[in-house]
Amino acid sequence: MGEITEALRRAREQQRPSSEPATPGPESLRAATPPAAPRQTIELSMERDTGWAARAVVIDARGHLAEAMRHLALKIRAELERRRVRSFAVTSPLRGEGKTTLACDLALALASVSRGRSVALVDFDLRSPRVAADLGIHPTAGVDSFLLGQARLEDVCVSIEKPALDVYPACIPSREAHELLVLPSMGILARELERRYTTVVYDTPPTLLVPDMRILLQHVPAFIAVSRFGVTRQRALKAMLELLPREPFLGGVLNGGPLPSHASSYGYYGVREEEA
Repeated sequence: MGEITEALRRAREQQRPSSEPATPGPESLRAATPPAAPRQTIELSMERDTGWAARAVVIDARGHLAEAMRHLALKIRAELERRRVRSFAVTSPLRGEGKTTLACDLALALASVSRGRSVALVDFDLRSPRVAADLGIHPTAGVDSFLLGQARLEDVCVSIEKPALDVYPACIPSREAHELLVLPSMGILARELERRYTTVVYDTPPTLLVPDMRILLQHVPAFIAVSRFGVTRQRALKAMLELLPREPFLGGVLNGGPLPSHASSYGYYGVREEEA
C-alpha cells in the first residue's frame, strides 16, 4: 500500500505546473539565434555594358586608365597613412561629374595593390545610389537597411572575388537621406568598417545639391573633390570647397581631361595579349 501511495504522489507532482519557466539550455538558445547569412561572393562582369567605366580597372586592366588609377590609389593611401586615417569620401559639386565611376575604380585599384580583403567600397549617395548598378551587382539588402536596423552588416556586404573588394551598396533611394545619416547607427557603421578594413571608400552625393556630405564628414575624416573637364564650372568647385571644412580635403581629381603624352606607351610596355 505504501508503494501505491508513493507512486500516486509522484504522478500528482509531475502533473502540477511549475511556478517558474524552464531555463532554456544551450541547444535551444542556438536554435533561436538566426544563422549568419553566407557571404555573397561574385565575379565582376567583363562586358562593356552600361556603367562599364566603373569597372575599367578590371575590364581594361593593362590600359592607361587602370594604371593611372593605381598611381592615384597609391598616392591616396600614402596620404591616409600620413594622416593616420582609414577612410575617405568621393564627392563633386554637382551631378554628372563622374564621382561614382571614380569611387568604384579607385576602390578596385586600392584592392588590386593591397593584401587580403582589406578594402571596402560604401555607397552613401542614398538619394540616388549607383554603385550596385555600375558594378553589375544585385544586392538583397543595403546600408540603408542597416541604418534602419533591418539588416546586419554581414547581410549588406557583397564580396568581389578579384580583386578582393567588399562592397556595401545602397538599395532603395531615399529623399530623406539626411535623416538616416544622423541616426546613431551611422556612427556605429563608420567605426565598424574602420575596424574591419585598412581603407574604406565612400561614394557620396553632390555637395552643392544636398547637405548629406557635410553630415557624413562628421564620421569620415577625409575627402577628395571630383570635377569634369569642360563640364564643372570654376565657381561651382570653389563654392563646394568653401562649403566643406578644409582640414579633411585630400585633393582634387579632374575627369575627362586630355590624355597624357605617355598614354600611348602602355600597350607597348605591358605584356602582349598573346603572351599572357
